[in-house]
Amino acid sequence: MKGVAISFREVVKSFDEKLVLDRVSLDVSPGEVLVLLGRSGCGKTTLLRLVNRLVDADGGAVYVGGREVTDWDPVELRRGIGYAIQGVGLLPHLSVGDNVSLVPRLLGWNPERRRERAAEMLRLVGLDPREHGDRRPDQLSGGQRQRVGVARALAADPQALLMDEPFGAVDPIGRRSLQEEFRSLSRELGKTVLFVTHDVTEAFRLADRIAVVADGGIRQVGTPGEIADAPADALVRGLIEGAA
Repeated sequence: MKGVAISFREVVKSFDEKLVLDRVSLDVSPGEVLVLLGRSGCGKTTLLRLVNRLVDADGGAVYVGGREVTDWDPVELRRGIGYAIQGVGLLPHLSVGDNVSLVPRLLGWNPERRRERAAEMLRLVGLDPREHGDRRPDQLSGGQRQRVGVARALAADPQALLMDEPFGAVDPIGRRSLQEEFRSLSRELGKTVLFVTHDVTEAFRLADRIAVVADGGIRQVGTPGEIADAPADALVRGLIEGAA
């Protein structure tokens, strides 16, 4: 599986006997931002959560770096993959700096290295570590908390980054700013990113490629231009036109 960072092979997943993913196959290239786009309940978040084994497939296989995820210790796997979600999930009793350096601490980094890394990551996402590092999450705005969430996801230099509607709870102006900054950041760092959204505009703004998810399967995969110019079917066309 050379040249593939994340791979899904004939993946099947059901919840309470309801089929959510039906023989899904998809590859994500190293350094690529691939957006999983689809309406709520289509299976895109389940696909994402299969990568770090928050759920396990009923059939088929998922690979990270050429290694099947079931061959990994789940804790080791998750510590090597950044994860950013809507609502961020920061620990309220920890400072911003300690939240950012949480995974490095679990990995056994020494305190000085953790502090330096937290400061570096905060600067990377546009926050001054001297001003924000000692604050608690509830002392930040929603957009600032989301930036901290991205900094935390990147802190241990993960091989891949999973993002599940990460900007969905931010106001429209702040969301546009975060999208633009994330786009620049992802190009600068060259990380492999699997990004979930139901927002067509966000998908087209951020993606190198888009995988349109519907009815438990992948309806189309392509660059934003390819999908806009030649939607695969009426569902994809309707999704795009509905956002126009």
